[in-house]
Amino acid sequence: MKKDEKHLSLRIDANLLRKFDYVAKSDDRSMNWLLLQLVRKCIGEYESNHGEIQFEE
Repeated sequence: MKKDEKHLSLRIDANLLRKFDYVAKSDDRSMNWLLLQLVRKCIGEYESNHGEIQFEE
């Protein structure tokens, strides 16, 4: 894991997890890769509607 990466724990129904794994594998991807793509898509849609999210450092 890279220095700036964080770990996220997720509670998920077993059947939903199996289906998510199936979808990821059907595209020859990992569940982690697919989840990151979905998170990026969600943030992109949010920012398209509300403007870029910015944080004060």
